[in-house]
Amino acid sequence: MLLRAAAIRRAAVAAYSTAAARPETGLYGFDVLRTAKGFRRFVDEAIQRSDELVAHISQLPPSAEIVHAMDEISNTVCSVIDSAELCRNTHPDREFVEEGDKASMRIYEHLQYLNTNTTLYNAILKAESEGVLLTDETRKAANNLRVDFEKGGIHLPKGCHAQVYFKLLLVNFHFYLETQCSSTADKLERVNQLNLGIAQLGRKFNENIMMKPGFVDIYPASCIPRNIQHNFKAISRSRPRVVEEQSNPMNTTRQKGLRILADSGTLSSALRWVSDEEVRRQVFIAGNSEPRENIAVLDELIDARDEFAKTMGCKSYAEFAIRPNMAASADVVMAFLNDLSDIVRHKADEEFNTIRDFKRRICNQKSADLEPWDEDYFIGMMKSSAHSVDPSVVASYFPSSQCIKGLNVLVESLFGATFNQIPMGDGESWHPDVIKLSLHHPDQGDLGFMYLDLYSRKAKYPGCAHFAIRGGRRLSDSEYQLPIIALVCNFSSSRGLTARLNHWDVETLFHEFGHALHSLLSRTEYQHFSGTRVALDVAETPSNLFEFYAWGLPCIEDICSR
Repeated sequence: MLLRAAAIRRAAVAAYSTAAARPETGLYGFDVLRTAKGFRRFVDEAIQRSDELVAHISQLPPSAEIVHAMDEISNTVCSVIDSAELCRNTHPDREFVEEGDKASMRIYEHLQYLNTNTTLYNAILKAESEGVLLTDETRKAANNLRVDFEKGGIHLPKGCHAQVYFKLLLVNFHFYLETQCSSTADKLERVNQLNLGIAQLGRKFNENIMMKPGFVDIYPASCIPRNIQHNFKAISRSRPRVVEEQSNPMNTTRQKGLRILADSGTLSSALRWVSDEEVRRQVFIAGNSEPRENIAVLDELIDARDEFAKTMGCKSYAEFAIRPNMAASADVVMAFLNDLSDIVRHKADEEFNTIRDFKRRICNQKSADLEPWDEDYFIGMMKSSAHSVDPSVVASYFPSSQCIKGLNVLVESLFGATFNQIPMGDGESWHPDVIKLSLHHPDQGDLGFMYLDLYSRKAKYPGCAHFAIRGGRRLSDSEYQLPIIALVCNFSSSRGLTARLNHWDVETLFHEFGHALHSLLSRTEYQHFSGTRVALDVAETPSNLFEFYAWGLPCIEDICSR
């Protein structure tokens, strides 16, 4: 069935292609990535180019050219990092995943070297102090670059410090922190070690989620509604056959069951639609306790972050992380959250009691409590009973292909630009499901390119996300580097191009499209500011605003009428 679905999608893509042979290229259009081992050369070339730019900057007088050259370093390094991250999270070929993983760590280590390069730091300090940066965007870019340097600890004093020396070991795929006393350790070196360690631990945490999500085996399969059984893996087990005669007690039969993976998408489906409370309880517990290997990773990550923050002169990692954002301090954030909690507490308690009372009526249990695994299920039931809505019927109005077409109409009405499917070169795609779109404006031409990878598959990133591949930036007065991004989702692919989306999937798709449009439509002098590379406080603003269109009647009518 999956092969047939893939064949259908390949045929659909072929319908958009020209009769001419497709040009050969590499992954994401990078010639160097024609093979998995091309990531090694990709990193080598990025390191060589960035070293050339460092040497160039060392010879420059204070000027805006320093900022442009540093932005080119950032563009060179980010192209490798972003491509490797997308590959690690989506590529079905394990060799590509492993090479992408190695490339990501190699280039990250080089990035740490760049972030502690005093030649670059002093150059940006001098350019800022001498008043030679003439535009607001250039001054802002210089400020951000300096702040990024200082987040890496380059401004810390050198000398003798009683420090704990950090060493990160990878033994049998488990991380251990080994400490030893060093009276001459340098603070900057210590920060570098902690930064690399934190990055390794974060990658291990995410890798465990992808590769070891945990699962629950449910018997019999009839515990799961038939209309969602296709989302889960069919399994079976032996059990004694019930017979009147006991002459053959070893006589057995096969009982059918279903394996529910504890990834976010599968978990959500089970908690929304399974009526059996025990099944929901098991799924909820598995989803919130697996993979167990991450408990040790989290302990080590907390310790490393705490030491890093205190070495940087902060009370906590929260204070360090929030400092460059609009809120500026952890105290401001906590005050905001506490004030918000006080405001909504009464309404939240009221809604909780309403859902609990609904459960008691449905289950005919006057003292039943509302458990964490109950909320999604009974909220769905309440909505269906209040509005006579069958979610499976709602989903029939939202085929994924129609949603994409509806989004295209919306984008054209808002921005005057349209998405057009374009052919890919041989080697450019990573899976038959993937399609490539260009965002085109009749007056301005192509604005950027987007890969769509919408359907779930084994070992793929478990959620929905927007991945940058290349940021936009001004190359000259007449030339602009167009952004390239990938929009990755995990919608059910069992029905191929006719996959139906529940409304919350439609909302998610609109959210990610908001991120995509942010990246594709932004026009910045420096790739440092391209698309979602903004203050974290506002990075989600375009995507959250775009979600509202998924609830707008005109937009919904347009999708459903197609």
